[in-house]
Amino acid sequence: MIRELFALEGGHCRQLLALVDRRSPRLVRFEAVFLALHHAREGWILVDTGYGEAFAPASARFPQRLYRWATPVSGTRSTASLLRARGIDPAAIRHVILTHFHADHIGGLAEFPQARIHHHAEALAPLQALRPLAQVRNAFLSSLVPSWLPDRAHAIPPTAFSRDAELPFPSHDLFGDGSLRLLELPGHAPGQVGLAFHSPAGPELYAADAYWRESQLRLRRAPLPPALWFQWDRAAYLRTCSRLADLYSSSHYHLSACHDAGTAARLNARGRPS
Repeated sequence: MIRELFALEGGHCRQLLALVDRRSPRLVRFEAVFLALHHAREGWILVDTGYGEAFAPASARFPQRLYRWATPVSGTRSTASLLRARGIDPAAIRHVILTHFHADHIGGLAEFPQARIHHHAEALAPLQALRPLAQVRNAFLSSLVPSWLPDRAHAIPPTAFSRDAELPFPSHDLFGDGSLRLLELPGHAPGQVGLAFHSPAGPELYAADAYWRESQLRLRRAPLPPALWFQWDRAAYLRTCSRLADLYSSSHYHLSACHDAGTAARLNARGRPS
């Protein structure tokens, strides 16, 4: 059981909203939301880590600096300091789930060497195999991966994911108690996963970056081609969005995504016992 849920904003970038919704010609903030979940048995769990304070030095040189130019980033702070502001001791984080290895999700990872790091087994190696410029195009900054990761990692193989009775994505019961299921959400990044769990307010499906704005699901509207160009697998991305749109219109799950407007406020309203 997830007893508490906090959604925190770990920095933000600015980008043209029309790239996503095809209609709004203005620059808007895309927050890098990450989650802190309190599990009844396992204690505090982080889902991603935001940009963290390591993003700035990691993107200081060429070609990594191109990341900053393409998506100007600001508001970055230590992930640990954001947790302390919510009354959570960073040393109490026992698990970190990485939905994928894009820089805005792993920037604070090095701050949690005591934690067990859970990720899809196919999420990291394809990015590490790219040349530096291609890594930047795929939003990956290799220096954000701490040297100790192999010793702390729980890399979950594809064979651990199986058909889910409720959802149209293969799932893996992370702790074996039904409280938190990882979902394969292909397309945006290699090995991307989302989460299905019950918050104090009800069933949640956290889709990470499988979509960016709610309008993509409500209107079944694909991003413009320049945004699709940055997806790891465009065809898989569109299939995943279509399945999420079906859930959005028919499911009892509350859907949320990392970069959607108001995600942190909505999840925080659902995350405390009534």
